[in-house]
Amino acid sequence: MKKILTLLLTVLVINANGQDTTKTKNLASEMDRLKVETVLIVNSQAIDEYPLWSPNSNSIACNIQGKWYKFRLTNIELGDAQWRGQTIGVISTKKAYSELTDKEQKEFEAVSKFNAREVTTKDKTKIELRANGMSISLILTKDGGSEKILWTSGGENCHSLILSPNEKYVAYLCELNGLLVMKIK
Repeated sequence: MKKILTLLLTVLVINANGQDTTKTKNLASEMDRLKVETVLIVNSQAIDEYPLWSPNSNSIACNIQGKWYKFRLTNIELGDAQWRGQTIGVISTKKAYSELTDKEQKEFEAVSKFNAREVTTKDKTKIELRANGMSISLILTKDGGSEKILWTSGGENCHSLILSPNEKYVAYLCELNGLLVMKIK
């Protein structure tokens, strides 16, 4: 009976086109669906320390008012919003976070290299938060090529770049908005 129910449930999740609808929605697939490059993970002005990536790049953590929280980047859904003249994603999944354990924090810290304003990937893509007076610009430079300014803040301090272990994303903090993650093309 158990096998029959399992088979029946499996058949029910295959839609009319023959596609498996049980596919897990992760950060990459949701960003592709919305056609966005940036996601606001945590909307908070109370983030105290630089963010931390999980060793497998499937979660990101931040310290909010003295307590560490882990935000999963798998099994999530994103909604869209406007930010700095572009469409970004925002996590719309309820309970996409949990408290970070002490053991997890040590594991996350081991793979998260703090960089206040600049990171470079192994393929020589440089991501920089460059100060210009009271503004900050996010600048992307591929392998020594020309710089591309992705946005400029209107006086908001943005900092704490952290490259994901898989080098597909960079996380950073914008003090008036919170924790953001950008896909590196």
